Amino acid sequence: MPFILGAIALLGAAYMWYIRAKGAADMAGELMNAAGDVRSAARRFGYKLRKREHPVDGIDEPIVAAAGIAEAFISLDDLPTRGQRTGILQGLQKAYRTDLNGAEEAAVLGRWLVAQCGTPDAAITRIVKKLITLGGQGEVQPLLEVLNTAASAEGGSLGPRQQEALQEIARRFGL
Repeated sequence: MPFILGAIALLGAAYMWYIRAKGAADMAGELMNAAGDVRSAARRFGYKLRKREHPVDGIDEPIVAAAGIAEAFISLDDLPTRGQRTGILQGLQKAYRTDLNGAEEAAVLGRWLVAQCGTPDAAITRIVKKLITLGGQGEVQPLLEVLNTAASAEGGSLGPRQQEALQEIARRFGL
């Protein structure tokens, strides 16, 4: 009898380990799909990650920089909502005259760039600096259009950190 109980316990433990391993494999697969989305977005915009450079330094398209700034902007005071993310997509489509697919890929790459910067504040500072080198004063109007569309989504109002970020952006662009 103890032998049978021991065998059942051993089979139960093996089954439990199998379920855990399967769950970990499923999660790894999902992470690989997310990484695939970032890779395909990077390919579309010709983004190249260079050695010994920060990922933001590889941005060559203003739409990617604007998407990154907008993603960081909506993350400043609260967790971003689905409406704010939709607002970013609409703003990118309107300001940069792109299709929905292009706007989504820019947003995915922008979100990844914000994650590489660590905090939304650091991301805004660094990406705004890069956007200025890409297009100068001509890039402030499309950027503000994207930020306004994202901020006004769902009837939202600007939080204190978002207002500070807008002042920082205005200062950087010399407005």
